[in-house]
Amino acid sequence: MKSLRALIALLLCCVLLTGCAGSGKQDLAELGLTAYSDMIYSRPDMDKLEESLNAALEAAAGTDFSPIIQGIYDFYDEYDLFFTNYSLADLRYSADLTDSYWEGECDFCALNSPRVDAMLEELYYALAKSPCLEELEGEDYFGPGYFDSYQGENNWDAEFTALLETQSDLISRYYELSSEGAAYEPDSEEYYQAVYEDMANLLIELVKVRHDIAEYWGYDDYNAFAFDFTYYRDYPVADSREYLDQIRQELVPLYRQVNEAGIWENAFPETTEQETYKYVALMAKKMGGQVSDAFYALNACGLYDIGYGENKYPSSFEVYLETYDLPFVFMAPTMTTYDYLVFAHEFGHFCADYAAYGSWAGMDVQEFFSQGMEYLSLCYADAPEYLIKMKMADSLCLYVEQAAYAEFEMALYDLPEEELTAETIRALYRQVGENYGFDSYGFDDRDFITVTHYYTNPLYILSYVVSNDAALQLYQLEQTQERAGLACFEENLTTQEYYFLSFLDSAGLESPFAPGRLREVAQLFGEILG
Repeated sequence: MKSLRALIALLLCCVLLTGCAGSGKQDLAELGLTAYSDMIYSRPDMDKLEESLNAALEAAAGTDFSPIIQGIYDFYDEYDLFFTNYSLADLRYSADLTDSYWEGECDFCALNSPRVDAMLEELYYALAKSPCLEELEGEDYFGPGYFDSYQGENNWDAEFTALLETQSDLISRYYELSSEGAAYEPDSEEYYQAVYEDMANLLIELVKVRHDIAEYWGYDDYNAFAFDFTYYRDYPVADSREYLDQIRQELVPLYRQVNEAGIWENAFPETTEQETYKYVALMAKKMGGQVSDAFYALNACGLYDIGYGENKYPSSFEVYLETYDLPFVFMAPTMTTYDYLVFAHEFGHFCADYAAYGSWAGMDVQEFFSQGMEYLSLCYADAPEYLIKMKMADSLCLYVEQAAYAEFEMALYDLPEEELTAETIRALYRQVGENYGFDSYGFDDRDFITVTHYYTNPLYILSYVVSNDAALQLYQLEQTQERAGLACFEENLTTQEYYFLSFLDSAGLESPFAPGRLREVAQLFGEILG
């Protein structure tokens, strides 16, 4: 399939993107694409995965290079199929949280995913001991030094896998509680009465098991563990704390002013699914190039769900379906023009995954593309003037609110275990919220339970803050020279850079930590928002 991508790009130059018109199945097959409606879920066969791993391990111990490579590819196929099926089950459950069948399939995949990841680690440790290690680390395969970190004892053992399984079980419980909460008006007293206590206690359990995970790897501090192990951040926790404090000083006064001025009243008019679709379709057509190619695939294959659903998972995300080399966008719409920005955001992720055949870039880098697409949409989608102003107000809120969420979460993982109580957590959230101006609008100190990432992706939130700064620079480039921001976006779509500051340096962008940068941002927002 991947060998056809150059042909696909050539053919797409002849395609006119209009409305929701798609291609026939024969056309898709010729392009090496698969319609989402033709992607069939099957419960992962764990026995087959084990057999594939054992065959790869046996080959790795031999001196014949060809069977080693074939064993790796065969295992990769099974590994990818597992996570593709997991994603398909998750998409279908997310579309209807009352569907018990898909809930059960998601639970099955969630329970087994730590073991599948452990299999991959086991294979890599075996390859590190292979007699053909030098060939494996050749330029045509893994590259020099790839297996350096896999020398010695395999720490991804049964004990660590059990910790991950416990975490997965708790995350599954979070989705169950989310389903129960969906029966109530969001942020209503009835909602909090129904799920607050269970959600707060669940967060405590997750914090505890994550401390155990960090301790297993020799860390005293979960914050430092997550920065290193999960997100590969090339800036320390201390710099992040200082940056969040600078946001509080530089941007919170304007944030309070904007909220108290009532800017959010009737800020986003009602709209339809069709209008949201057209906003991004027009944007992609005007951008052309790789963005237009990606949108063709999204449209022709039906790789999106942006419609309203009464029982939909109340969030939006993009996921890569490895077996098909295609991404998918899931959105829980508000049915207002805010959806224009949300769809553009997730389509930015889609573009990066589509261009790179599944991006392995660091989380901070990946969020650059999603947030960057929001800003670029203001320049290429004929955005009404009010939407530009509201996007800048939304960006100000992102800086401040996500910074507050990040500071709260980092402080949460600093709490001694004996202080991990619902009352302590609520008091901590209240204090942080007040420091960041949350009391300038309707603030409920229980709403930390509505922040999905606290449960599913710990310490991810900081990525939104730093990447938003980099993405805003694309908009600033566009204001200086037409298509300059778009050029920067496209030039870097295929990056696999793990490290955010290294990525910014290579892309010619400024670090969000640079002296004076936040003051410049505050001045920009002040000029636009008045």
